[in-house]
Amino acid sequence: MKKYAIIFDSTVYLSKEVLDDNDVSVISLNVVDGVKSYRELDVDNQFIWDMQDKGTSWTTSQPAPGDFLEEYKKLIEKGYEKIFCVLLSKNISGTFQSATLAKNMLDEPEKVHIFDTMLAAYATAMIGLELIDMINNEKTAEEIIGRITRIIGTSGQMFSVENLFSLVKGGRLSVTKAAIGTVLRLKPIVVLVDGKLQLIKSERTYKKIHKYYVDSVKKSLEGRKKTTFYVMSQNSPQSATLVKESLLENFPGSKLTYREGLGPVFSIHVGKKGYGISWFSE
Repeated sequence: MKKYAIIFDSTVYLSKEVLDDNDVSVISLNVVDGVKSYRELDVDNQFIWDMQDKGTSWTTSQPAPGDFLEEYKKLIEKGYEKIFCVLLSKNISGTFQSATLAKNMLDEPEKVHIFDTMLAAYATAMIGLELIDMINNEKTAEEIIGRITRIIGTSGQMFSVENLFSLVKGGRLSVTKAAIGTVLRLKPIVVLVDGKLQLIKSERTYKKIHKYYVDSVKKSLEGRKKTTFYVMSQNSPQSATLVKESLLENFPGSKLTYREGLGPVFSIHVGKKGYGISWFSE
């Protein structure tokens, strides 16, 4: 048996195959329609969008500390020496706080390490893949904590949506600004800044968006040569493929993972179509 266990929250969007093959435990966030709460793991994107189209204003909520505590205890009882948690940014959700509260309820809290990712969704998936790889390569806990913390420190994340009104539904943009932006054919760029989603700017062409992505990565490198990318498409394969090609052209030799789709919690904010990138450098 492996010495180390892994816990992700449900917004670390990796395939069921990857999660199952690596014995990853998943703690679910919730989506709330104002009356009823649903576990993210129990609904799909189409359910979210259908309800939005009928006028539902979705909100989200973090897991309870008890959800984490129960999983911690189960994994410790199985004999794991260390539990590593990759969760979405504490500045977006209370999930990190719930996990920390649960950790402090343990008799041996040192057996749990929670990474402060300051990232979300496909970017935490990027970090999660690196964690899985290090555990499978039998790295020590010290090596894992050191490297994962370092790459989080060099990471970035940004995305664009293809319908401004999806940002309205997610509470990120006013109806007036969305209407004006739609008339002008503006395309927003949302960036994770200090772990928070911020609408940084809008461009009129995809070419300018992709240039902003590339320029942002170059600015972040600070002399580091090895770059790893994660490209996400939410029903926008053409745009995402162009971004992928641009990144590989501008950063030859880089490692790139491509994934289609987000889950319900982030589909509330991104909508039916969008795409983005995350990266880290070493």
